[in-house]
Amino acid sequence: MKILYHIPNPRGIGADRWIYTGWKNAFTNLGHHVFELTAFDTLEEKGRAVAPDVFMTAVNLIDFTKDVPMLKEMRKNGTRVALWIHWPLVRDAVKATEAAESCLLGENIADVYFGEREPEGMGDFEERTSKKYHVIPHGADRLFHFPVVPVSKYSYDIVYLGARLGHKRWFFDNVLRPLRRRHRVGIFGPYWTLKDNLLRAGQKACMKMKFRKGAELLNDLRITIPPDEENALYSSAKICLNFHEREPDGSQPHYIVNQRTFKICACGGFQICDHVPAIRKYFAEDELVMARIDKDDWLDKIDYYITHDKEREEIRRRGTDKALRDHTYHNRVKQLIDLLGSL
Repeated sequence: MKILYHIPNPRGIGADRWIYTGWKNAFTNLGHHVFELTAFDTLEEKGRAVAPDVFMTAVNLIDFTKDVPMLKEMRKNGTRVALWIHWPLVRDAVKATEAAESCLLGENIADVYFGEREPEGMGDFEERTSKKYHVIPHGADRLFHFPVVPVSKYSYDIVYLGARLGHKRWFFDNVLRPLRRRHRVGIFGPYWTLKDNLLRAGQKACMKMKFRKGAELLNDLRITIPPDEENALYSSAKICLNFHEREPDGSQPHYIVNQRTFKICACGGFQICDHVPAIRKYFAEDELVMARIDKDDWLDKIDYYITHDKEREEIRRRGTDKALRDHTYHNRVKQLIDLLGSL
């Protein structure tokens, strides 16, 4: 099949790039052909040039004032549309929000409405639109996420690989900062240094000026752990930490299991994650450890497992086996194809 995947900046360093890479590698490995719809393309031109069997896009990427006629034309010509959806729509993130909501409340513009948000957070979407929502969780990329022999340069007690975001400030202030005074801690990812923030500003300017090569070069300079070394990082550290973004009001975690949850385990890492109930749909208590939003609970669990090698190893092994068996993008591609085939 030919897959057209909507990814504005394939060489960015946000989560969308690594999610796209996982889908692309799985589709390609399974014999399909993947094409990109980027910020430098138009849906009309690329859609007609590729004539894809499947078009994967997102509610925040479609321009509902211009792109809907083309979506309808593509579907009429046999393209199956898989639309990533979140609900309610966020005005700052979705172009022409009122037009988008009106369209989603009306006729079908997609064959599958899906997302990584758990169904318990999408009931209002199904009720208001009368459209079925399907959860397709994140996953691990089999090309990069698998255990390797530990290496000395990543032999930290504790590692965290992720962006420094405001919605995670509690974790940074109450967990990461105290740990740095007690253990050898490696922290990697965007926004942690002045250099990275300056590179990001330059990359955004290049994108605005449509200077694609400049944007790609600056993004590559921002990558702190090369994709082909991420598994070495997680395989080599004693404990790998994970924390989910909070909702804007800070009250609850998102109803989303982030990609990091799956790839730490797939890479052979022992994971301690914040308490996100939906994770137990994917990993049992003896496969992944969770800590409450409580400083003492986090630090107590870290102190315990950093000194209990046998228990840590048993949990790590079970989590890795589960991730590589059930939670790779190969699994997610199969799920999507099954959904499209059942229509």
